[in-house]
Amino acid sequence: MKKAFKYFGIVWLIGIILFNAITFLIPNKVLGVTRFDKTTFWIAYALITVAFIAQLVTAYIFVKDDSAEKMFLRLPLLTTSYLTVIVSVVVGLIFMIFPVLPAWIGAIICLLIAGYFAIACVQAGAAAGIVEQVGQKVKEKTLFMKFAVAEATNIMARATTEEIKVETKKVYEALRYSDYMSNPALSDLESVIAEQLKELKTAVVDENVENVKCITKEMLLNIQERNVKCKLLK
Repeated sequence: MKKAFKYFGIVWLIGIILFNAITFLIPNKVLGVTRFDKTTFWIAYALITVAFIAQLVTAYIFVKDDSAEKMFLRLPLLTTSYLTVIVSVVVGLIFMIFPVLPAWIGAIICLLIAGYFAIACVQAGAAAGIVEQVGQKVKEKTLFMKFAVAEATNIMARATTEEIKVETKKVYEALRYSDYMSNPALSDLESVIAEQLKELKTAVVDENVENVKCITKEMLLNIQERNVKCKLLK
């Protein structure tokens, strides 16, 4: 269990203990009206208790992954749960303080609050899931270029002469400022670029300036071709 959830659990436990303590320490009879024998009181009590439990479950869902990105996507879910607890406590306290109100009114309001929370959670969860799927697809489609830029950076760092550094920097900048989004139609061209990166690395290590220049020239043309095709495929 995550440390953050443990801290939240402690605060949650204190909150629900305080709620129950205050609820049952107040005398049963207030302003000449008894509470504990009224159905409305127990409906309101159940509403607040369920809201607290739902808040705990929501908090666990929020922190169950270490990924900051996933936690950010679930933030609306946590916000909704906090709002539900606040509304439930306010409405519940009104019915607990004035239990002479009709029980059916309390039951309907409690069901509306519970229904809102359930619908809001489903919507927030669905939205987070969609955004997460889109994000995963974007990661997959940009993976080639990220690796290519990283490899170009590594090759540039291996350059031992100024002439070779100039050439490798051309490749690095061309890749860095290219369109990162890929497409299945570009797979053959990207395979060629990947192979040329390997050849360029070998040429740089061997300090073969002529080969470096030749490979760089071909790579720049292929990278430019890829960029043109990327625009056409959008």
